Amino acid sequence: MNWRQRRDNTNVRLLLALAEELGVSVQACLQQTGLQDQPIEQVQSLELWQELAVIRNLVAHHPAPGSGLLLGQRYHLTSLGLLGYTMLASRTLREAIDITQQFRPLALSICPVSLQVESAGLLMSLDASVLPEDARCLVIERGLAAWQAVYGELLQRRFRPLAVYLDMPAAAPQADYAAYFDCPIVCDTGQNAMLISWDDLNQALPQANPVTQRNCASLCQRLCEQLDDVQTPLARQVLQALMSRSGHLYTAGEVAGWLGLSERTLHRRLAAEGQPYRALDQRVRRTLAERLLRDSALGLESIAQQLGYAEAASFSRAFKRWTGLSPDQWRHAQHKLAAAALDYPLDAFSREYAGHA
Repeated sequence: MNWRQRRDNTNVRLLLALAEELGVSVQACLQQTGLQDQPIEQVQSLELWQELAVIRNLVAHHPAPGSGLLLGQRYHLTSLGLLGYTMLASRTLREAIDITQQFRPLALSICPVSLQVESAGLLMSLDASVLPEDARCLVIERGLAAWQAVYGELLQRRFRPLAVYLDMPAAAPQADYAAYFDCPIVCDTGQNAMLISWDDLNQALPQANPVTQRNCASLCQRLCEQLDDVQTPLARQVLQALMSRSGHLYTAGEVAGWLGLSERTLHRRLAAEGQPYRALDQRVRRTLAERLLRDSALGLESIAQQLGYAEAASFSRAFKRWTGLSPDQWRHAQHKLAAAALDYPLDAFSREYAGHA
């Protein structure tokens, strides 16, 4: 494990929210983490060892098993930002799982995940050997419960594994896990894993969009490269940072922190490049919004969440400022253009686009 690997604050924010519900103070959880000096919402980038330290502090103050289950069920596709949208556009659950393996750092897991094909289905295992013993129970419970929550969201129904395998210290009674996961629990097997049936793995996902899913894996980088008028180095870094964290609205100060700059320096250097921060931020949101409206069947509430807006109304107002149309009007217009393209005379189409295949 590279414990200096950096990631956003999603896991720690959820950990601290759970801690407060369990009666453990934020201050207690942040001891010796280097995260005590500012609100966690302002800490947009932290290292894995810091997340692990928060976990160990929480467990030290609340060692009862089961906390990881409460934590894992807080995870949703929106917790995964752009990766969650990529999973949502996948054709099957198996394809969505493969996407998380392809982009493991974005999947929020703190320990390695491996896949093994079995006759009954796919066995997903968490390698907890990289963790100190006191952190294993919470991390394993969190991972398994998060899988169940996210996969249920993808399938749009309750997801029930074929079996869950557990081998961890300080575990809850086996019956508690059986009731939670609604499946057989197999203990003392030397692994912590979930077995997913082929029926679930091969089920078509309701929001599947093959074109969007195929392109989404490299969406952030590709979209930035398509903005030909943005050639200056810092502006492109800002675009990349905003693209990769599309599930929240971020201030210039927060983005500056990710890039190791002060907010004043960020604004000064962007001004020198002729690329003000606000314009870059709006460009990213508009580009992603248009892609979501055009290439998916997501409703406005879901799109608003993917872009970091608290509600569909605020997203709709922003979109109308950008385009002069409401999201529904813009989507309808795009569908009409697509339909018109299909009706375009074949010989004219061939002449116009000859050589562009």
